[in-house]
Amino acid sequence: MLFILFPVFARYGEVSTASTADARRRKDLTEQKERLYDAIKDLDFEHRAGKLSDADYQKVRSDLVSQAAAIIAQLDEVPEPVVPTELPQQAQREAPAESSADVTPSEEPACASCGQVNPVGARFCFQCGERIAAPASCPECGAELPKEARFCTSCGVAMPA
Repeated sequence: MLFILFPVFARYGEVSTASTADARRRKDLTEQKERLYDAIKDLDFEHRAGKLSDADYQKVRSDLVSQAAAIIAQLDEVPEPVVPTELPQQAQREAPAESSADVTPSEEPACASCGQVNPVGARFCFQCGERIAAPASCPECGAELPKEARFCTSCGVAMPA
């Protein structure tokens, strides 16, 4: 059942990028690098605890460091997997066209009761607990709306409570 439902619940592009040979190679090399780092930490601890002589410590540590350097060099040669940043074709048609002039930074809402500035998207004041007034404009398209609006009259997006 999991095999059948996985494509339904997987996010767009996640399955295809995770199965590439470069991604698998990169993952294997990263795991090897982490194991070598852990081995170096363990070796340092054992040396500080007095379980290894200075000569043995230096020899083993130099071997581990050279192996880690070789792994890092191999990691630099493997190209990073490209995660698709484009939306699927249907989402591109449905997405509203935005220009950089239309995008304005969201202002942090201030509580009407105590005046405390709260993070964007907060529904209640973290200082006094009062409900913060709904935005006067649509967060999706920027259309002006009355404060009691539950849906945008321009694009139909549900307004945050």
